[in-house]
Amino acid sequence: MANKVKVLVCDDDLTARILMRETLASEQIQVLEAENGRRAIELFEEHLPVLVLLDVSMPKLNGFEVCERIRQHEKGKHIPIIMVTGSDDIESIHRAYAVGATDFISKPIKWPILGQRVKYILRASQAFEDLVTQQEKLHQLAFYDSLTGLPNRQYLMQDLHRFLGLAKRGKYQAAMLFIDLDRFKRINDTLGHSYGDKLLRKVANRLQANLRDSDIFARLSDVPELELASFGGDEFTIFLSRLSGGSDAVVIAERVIRSFSQPFQLEQFEVVITPSIGISVFPNDGEDAETLLKNADTAMYFAKQSGRCCYKFYRDSMNAQAVLRLQLEQDLRRALKDHEIVPFYQPQICIKTGKIVSVEALVRWLQPYGKIIPPNDFIPIAEETGLIIELGHNVLQQACKQAKLWFDMGHPIRVAVNVSGHQFKQANYTQLVKAVIEQTGLPPSLLELELTESVIMSDAEENITRLKDLKSLGISLAVDDFGTGYSSLSYLKRFPIDILKIDRSFMCDMNSEPDDRAIIEAILALATSLNLAVIAEGVEYCGQITTLRSMDNLLLQGYLFSRPVTAEDVTPLLTQDFSHLMGPE
Repeated sequence: MANKVKVLVCDDDLTARILMRETLASEQIQVLEAENGRRAIELFEEHLPVLVLLDVSMPKLNGFEVCERIRQHEKGKHIPIIMVTGSDDIESIHRAYAVGATDFISKPIKWPILGQRVKYILRASQAFEDLVTQQEKLHQLAFYDSLTGLPNRQYLMQDLHRFLGLAKRGKYQAAMLFIDLDRFKRINDTLGHSYGDKLLRKVANRLQANLRDSDIFARLSDVPELELASFGGDEFTIFLSRLSGGSDAVVIAERVIRSFSQPFQLEQFEVVITPSIGISVFPNDGEDAETLLKNADTAMYFAKQSGRCCYKFYRDSMNAQAVLRLQLEQDLRRALKDHEIVPFYQPQICIKTGKIVSVEALVRWLQPYGKIIPPNDFIPIAEETGLIIELGHNVLQQACKQAKLWFDMGHPIRVAVNVSGHQFKQANYTQLVKAVIEQTGLPPSLLELELTESVIMSDAEENITRLKDLKSLGISLAVDDFGTGYSSLSYLKRFPIDILKIDRSFMCDMNSEPDDRAIIEAILALATSLNLAVIAEGVEYCGQITTLRSMDNLLLQGYLFSRPVTAEDVTPLLTQDFSHLMGPE
């Protein structure tokens, strides 16, 4: 019985119901019977039959009223309804179609024909239902994100055109919030894409839950219309219509940021992620959907530049900066091909001998017309676009090649090369370094790789193995910008490192800021206890050296001795004695 399709027969004549049941009932069809209109509605809502036969004249509710009620029901829009009328009742036939009947049968009923007619209608109804289901699936695929279930970009753009048209006619404001998850890539890289997908679903659910919460509008003068959409990947949008002012968008943005304060539970992992939000307001920041979205996206990028986990309103000047940045990215790609990215070298002086024992390779961009672009202008773009991999390898090759030339000239000078987090996390990075050493013929002891505290502490356990692999090549390893990160002393003694570099920020004010001086003295004591060498960078005057003299294994680096210069300009300095710049002992 449970597998049978159900047909509802509604007639106040018991004989007619019995004849219909005998005609229609089979192994595939179960007949439900209702003696009046009200009972017909109850049975429909309870059983949701696949077809309904309605007599026009019934007590309590007539056939026309029952048909109307069924059509108003969510599940009754497409159910076949056959009205049973008198053979000459043309008015009832017209009215039946008017209230939504599918077909009609005239009395007296020819029972064998009724059975065939019902079977035909059921087949047609099934075909129609399959078509509707297929259309719904296609609509879901076309207009909804398959991962989060949220409306997708196509749906958003379709609605945006409509909403902005209404906003123009109604002369009211609207806003677009463009949300991007900060450092989402690290989730995919460390936990895998399946966990990344789970996080996106949880983010979508949390956004929906928080935006549905009624108190979100407690500070808004008029409740705006709101639509959340997935823009693909780790990007989401919220469109707000009928705003009373930009402060309404601020309420929503702040609520979104607060909603991310609690970690997301991904099985055994607790993941903390933050949003950066760009806001553009209609009509000031764009009168069409494309411009509004583009400007919100631009503002989001500036929110990331401002430290992430914040929101920024769009300003006209942002687009000009975005265009310049895009041009710089294109120029950087060309510069790498044209060998315009070169290392400059800054000497590192032994505090005891006053001689250069090593140099740091510092990347510069030499443009064809002579302009030198500093690293702060292009390294962030290289990091963001992935060009840092190619750039870093290029600098490593050039620095090793130059160090080998100095070695052949009788100057065994160690060269220090900075390594970005992207490079260090390459699975084959150790092999790449080994290949460069072998290709250039540089003795491994003359290569030093510098990594920042934040890079080596990002995944300390795994990085111990990576560092040991690099150390096995015979090279030196240094921790750059030491004192600015969050190194754990328990890990520090396990890392196979050779050198600590005191960050220049401590050196600048060491003679006027007691705290900076105390930090430097603590780093020197720590290095001594761990048998590590120290490089003090940012040395600009003799007075800074006094505090450092107690350290035997110490190198000095800074403008007091030389700015970063080309290899050609460094070569004459390799035999120079800088002791006279260090002041009296």
